Amino acid sequence: MRIGWRALIRNKLKAKSDSFTIGIAIDEDAVTFCALQKRKSNELALVHESVVSLQNWPVQLKKWVESHGLSGANTHIAFSVAWYQQVQVDRPAVEEDEMDGALKWAVEEILGSGEARAYDYFDLPVPLAGNNKINIVAVNETAVVEAAEACYGANLQLQSISVEEVVTCNLPVGTELPVLTLIQEAGDEVCLNIVKNGELYFSRRLKGFENLSSFSAEELRMGIADSLCVQIQRSMDYFESQLRQAPISHIRIKMDSQYLDTLVEQVQQAVPAQIEIMRTGVTIPEQLNELRLSYTALGAALQQVSQGQTA
Repeated sequence: MRIGWRALIRNKLKAKSDSFTIGIAIDEDAVTFCALQKRKSNELALVHESVVSLQNWPVQLKKWVESHGLSGANTHIAFSVAWYQQVQVDRPAVEEDEMDGALKWAVEEILGSGEARAYDYFDLPVPLAGNNKINIVAVNETAVVEAAEACYGANLQLQSISVEEVVTCNLPVGTELPVLTLIQEAGDEVCLNIVKNGELYFSRRLKGFENLSSFSAEELRMGIADSLCVQIQRSMDYFESQLRQAPISHIRIKMDSQYLDTLVEQVQQAVPAQIEIMRTGVTIPEQLNELRLSYTALGAALQQVSQGQTA
């Protein structure tokens, strides 16, 4: 994903910590910090994790960094869907160094010019037949600047700013074949991605599952999962017919339900693919429940690995 707001990312610090990598997920009303450490065996371990209120989160970040000795750590930020708009447009017929200016006009034409926005774009690995499209992500510029300044104020090395759909592609799926992933943070919409070799081929948001955590296992068996299966099948069909890709045979699920095993069973009965609970590939402390962690924050921290850098 090309960073269109790179001017906000600057390595101001002389001291740098290569021991830790920090991921920050900015949600609608909360912010999650997580710190990964690469150990001698090349094992990645989650060593610290904290969730704070959106209000005054930069102050909490600085305290958290100081208390755990994380000053100078490489840091990656991801905004949740509540913070950004995503549009697909025809790729401007301009040189790469002129792309920012061309996209500014495209963003303002579609979204209006009423507020200042920072924006980014990414290409699809396989364009839709007959079309040369790019995806533009636009975030309120003030929010992006505040997030960047929060990192500098906490003596962190800001490396990237991205969004949920993109950073969750960094989570391991255990195969080089295309995989459909369903990731849902608590109370949010479901993020459906189709990923192959770490690249995002297709993404959409599934509404209507925000209260999934309130349903019992029996309610999941009585039809709640049916509508989810319909959306999964539609996405698989689109990937195969419109993008002309091989059928998807693997699905990974991490959703906001304590009965995730039951949900996996229900999807398995309706969808012709191997369905598994999605794991992070990171060593998690025993006192933490892996499936209750922010996969967005972890995916952001794993950007360091995706870029081939040491943690």
